Amino acid sequence: MGAKITGFFTVAIIALLPFAHATPSGLTYLDSTYSTDEGEGGEIIAINPNGSILASVHGNELIFFNTSTLDKIGQVYFGEDIMGMEFNPNGSLLAINKRSTVTLKESIKLINVSSMNILDSSVLADDKFKDISWSIDGTILAAQGNDGDVEQYRIPSLFVKNTLAEIHVVDVKCIDYRSDGQYVLTGDESGRWAVWNLQGELQGSYKTYSEGLVDCQFSPDGSDIVLLGENGKFTSKIFGGSEKHTETIIGAKQIIFSNVSNRMHVSVESESFRGLISYDYNSFTPLTNTTFFHKVEDVAILEKDNGRIQSLFVAGGTGEIAVYLRELIPKGFNEPGVDLDGDFVPDDLDPDDDGDGIIDDWDDDFGCDAPEGTPCSRYPDLNKIRSVEIFVGEFFVVSDQITLPTEDSSHIRNLSRSAIAKDNAISYKEVDLFSKAMCQNMNHGDIIDRWRESIVLSNGELGSATVSCEIISGMELIRDGDSTTQISMLIRTTFNYSSKVSLPLEISLIEQPLPTDGSIAWLAPSHPISLKFDGEGVEENEIPLWWNDGNNIAKVTINQVSIKSPSFVERIADLALHPIAFVLYLAIIAGAITTFLRWSNRIEFDLEDENEFDTQDDLEPIEESLEDIEEIDDTAYIIDRDNEFDNIIEPIMPVKSPPRKKREMYRTTEQKSPLVKKKRVSTSSRLNKDGPITKTKRKRLIDEDDFIDDIYEPKSPTKIPEPKIKKRKVKLDNDLSQPEKNTVTRKKKVKQENTTPGPELKSEKKKRKPVKRKQKSKLDTKSDSKEQPQSKDSHKIDEDKLQDSLMDDFTTVE
Repeated sequence: MGAKITGFFTVAIIALLPFAHATPSGLTYLDSTYSTDEGEGGEIIAINPNGSILASVHGNELIFFNTSTLDKIGQVYFGEDIMGMEFNPNGSLLAINKRSTVTLKESIKLINVSSMNILDSSVLADDKFKDISWSIDGTILAAQGNDGDVEQYRIPSLFVKNTLAEIHVVDVKCIDYRSDGQYVLTGDESGRWAVWNLQGELQGSYKTYSEGLVDCQFSPDGSDIVLLGENGKFTSKIFGGSEKHTETIIGAKQIIFSNVSNRMHVSVESESFRGLISYDYNSFTPLTNTTFFHKVEDVAILEKDNGRIQSLFVAGGTGEIAVYLRELIPKGFNEPGVDLDGDFVPDDLDPDDDGDGIIDDWDDDFGCDAPEGTPCSRYPDLNKIRSVEIFVGEFFVVSDQITLPTEDSSHIRNLSRSAIAKDNAISYKEVDLFSKAMCQNMNHGDIIDRWRESIVLSNGELGSATVSCEIISGMELIRDGDSTTQISMLIRTTFNYSSKVSLPLEISLIEQPLPTDGSIAWLAPSHPISLKFDGEGVEENEIPLWWNDGNNIAKVTINQVSIKSPSFVERIADLALHPIAFVLYLAIIAGAITTFLRWSNRIEFDLEDENEFDTQDDLEPIEESLEDIEEIDDTAYIIDRDNEFDNIIEPIMPVKSPPRKKREMYRTTEQKSPLVKKKRVSTSSRLNKDGPITKTKRKRLIDEDDFIDDIYEPKSPTKIPEPKIKKRKVKLDNDLSQPEKNTVTRKKKVKQENTTPGPELKSEKKKRKPVKRKQKSKLDTKSDSKEQPQSKDSHKIDEDKLQDSLMDDFTTVE
């Protein structure tokens, strides 16, 4: 386990070494070629040997550009997509490998560069192969054949000279000729590589690399072989000898050797870095790096005589080829003539005289805040010009905000759209990638030195500093095809103090610093600028427009702000508006809302239904008690009257009664006094003057010929006695004028001949529901028992009298 961890960290350290020790190359994105209005393709590029022509593939279209001016100088169309191309050693021919069709069995074609004509000769090879290779003398062209082996074709006929056979059984990734022209190196995606002579004979046996190959080459002098694996493993071997050096470069895709010096470049695309790393091939130490903000499909370079990169061309898979330069010198620089903005380009040659990044021909269309009588082409938009803010506080901070021109902003957005995800929207990560790439390409030391030389302080001294970058606007979520929105970028330089400053402080700017090597600020106008001075507890100062005429020095004095003691009202307002106070406000509001919700969702318990008492002084109309009326159904219960508590036996044929409705009860007898509402009390405390009355359920009336005087109490709840009896408990107020009330139980004989009324009353009879009467409370029964003593005879009920009264109530018509 320890060995695995050690190996992991070793690989990680090796992978990070190139980025940790290499310094910026001084190259940065400054221009683009633009092939089509749609912005399609752009995965393959090639430069002719003298560096004057750049060829770029865009689908089935091949475009030639002048490498100095980036003007389009030629164009060739094919019916199918182009997969690979390469200039011959003298640059007169360009070989391309395109897709073949069912009807047209050809893939390799030759183009005469001077006339831009396609030669008639052709041959069918593997139409997906990309790495076409020319021999040193230009008489042989090598590519993967249609059968998978490497074929060598004669030029210009494209007849097969010989076949490098029986080694590569998968796709070939690289072919390279040795500088002496005697040997050929081939490698495939399985890791097999071999060396052949010009006659197609294998030299020794083939070798197997530890991972699939993506590139293989001879060193410029032919003494070494370099191999690059798909996982970033780089190996240098002596030709015919042992291994010299091995290291891992995560994301490595392509090897490019310098023509005039012992220098090697490796293109890289990984999550942590994408760009070009330059190595000293003898010591295998990284020298410089150039950071990209887009995809890395193919790379081509132009060098100076000393081997230093002059121009870097990168195919990013879009409609343009990104061009990386050290600086961008405008046409007409330092020529004599009137110069309004001070950029050293005469106004008659400067397309942007006022220096706001908007072409003069467009200024009047955009509008401006120019004084009356001054055209917009002569007065810059103050929101577009270079803006510098100096902040004095714990650190001395110089914030330099630049605005890129509209055309360059459009190119940058087009390259960034597919940097991470292939879509039409620019995400925050892609914006951050661009910001970091541009900042890493700058020479931070030069930026710090130039500001230190330009700023003069009346006291104190500036010390070490750091540089950071940030995109202000113009990239994220900008729609595809927008050609007018400008990108604003902030370059912030933060100084420490080598000796502290004190107020009042006089700050002077003796010049407007120009961009340094590798700074994207070359794209933005550097003159004129606006100045703002701010700080901690100091008065603000501003110079809205400072022209670069060489004589005018910007100078301001920063004084401390006089602070008066706040009044009582101001202190109260400060406390009320303090962030902690808002936390308290939110807590109070949350508590009030919680209390309101709990109050609105409360459950009310009405305990008076069981504990209210009935008194003579608190009588209510009987109509209010009608909600206690229940409809008699076929459910019956048998009650034990002798027991103080209800002993409910098993119900017979229970049927759920419908919901009770309020109805107005009619009476068949004259009402002598107002009826009262009886309140319920607990069962255990119900008494009246005649003794305890138990709470009973409704009992079913049955058809029997005889009355049942006694209530049968079954000993078993599962056994139902016969005959079935339905009994009712009825409470009557015979004489409401008397203080005493009698409660009796009636029995009703349900024979048809006794219950059916006469013919004269049958049509007027109405069906009525029985009334469940409420009982007196225990207190009333106690008071009644004190007035009238209980006796055994008081429990006896005159059943005949009650039956007659009941019949009269049902048959009497008012």
